[in-house]
Amino acid sequence: MEHQFYIITLIVTGVLNMLIGLFLLKGNKRYREQKNYYRARILTVVWMFAFGIGYVLHAIFHWRYSWPTAASALTATYFHIGALCFSWGYTPLLNSTYLTKKIMVRDIIMLVVGLIAYWTVPFLRIYSPFYTMFSYLFFFIYALIVAYAFYSNFNRVSYRRIKIGAGSIGGFIQWLQVCCDLIVLFGIGSVAITAAFHTEVIPFCLLLIAGFGMFAYIAYSIDKYGPVITKSESDPMKIVK
Repeated sequence: MEHQFYIITLIVTGVLNMLIGLFLLKGNKRYREQKNYYRARILTVVWMFAFGIGYVLHAIFHWRYSWPTAASALTATYFHIGALCFSWGYTPLLNSTYLTKKIMVRDIIMLVVGLIAYWTVPFLRIYSPFYTMFSYLFFFIYALIVAYAFYSNFNRVSYRRIKIGAGSIGGFIQWLQVCCDLIVLFGIGSVAITAAFHTEVIPFCLLLIAGFGMFAYIAYSIDKYGPVITKSESDPMKIVK
C-alpha cells in the first residue's frame, strides 16, 4: 500500500508540475519585451519541468528501493537546476544588472561540479547516507549563495521603496520575499530530509505534495504580477532610485 501511494504521488505531482509549466508558457508571448520578467517565466517553466520529469523518473525506476544513492542524486539534480533557475530568473527581477556573464559562468561551473559530485556516489555505493550527505554539501553551499544574493538585492529594494514611498510595486516585492522564503526552506529542507532518509517514502511523499502547493503558488503569483512588472519596466531598482 505504501509503495502504491508513493508511485501514485510521484506520477500525479510530476504531471501536475509539468501542467503548471504549460500554464506559464501559454501567456509568455505578451511579455517578450520585458526581458527580465520573460526570462523569469521561461526559467520557471524549466524549473517545473525539471521537477516533473524527475518525479516521473523516480516512479519508473523505483531507485528509492533498489538504488537509494541514485534516487538521492536524481533529487539533488533537479533541486540544483531549480536553484539555478531561481538565481537567473528571480533575482534579476529586483536588480536588472545582477545576471552578468561572470554569474552565469559561475553557476554553470557549480552545476557541472555538483552533478559530478551527486552522481559519483551512486556509482561507488548503492546505499550510503554519509557520502550522500557529503555530496549534498555542494548543493547547500550553492543554495546559500543564491539566497544571499536574493536577500541582499531584496533588502536594497525594500529600503529604497520605503524611503522614497514607491508603493506601486509593493505587492510584487512582498510576493518575491514570500517565494524566496518558501523556496529556501523547501529546497534546503527537502534535500536534507532526502539525504537523511534514503529509503523512507512517506516523508518524501509529503514533500511532493507540499512542493506542488508551493509551485502552484509561485506560478499563480508570477503570472498575476505580470501586468504590475510590465508597468514598472520590470526593474524595481530603477523605480525606487
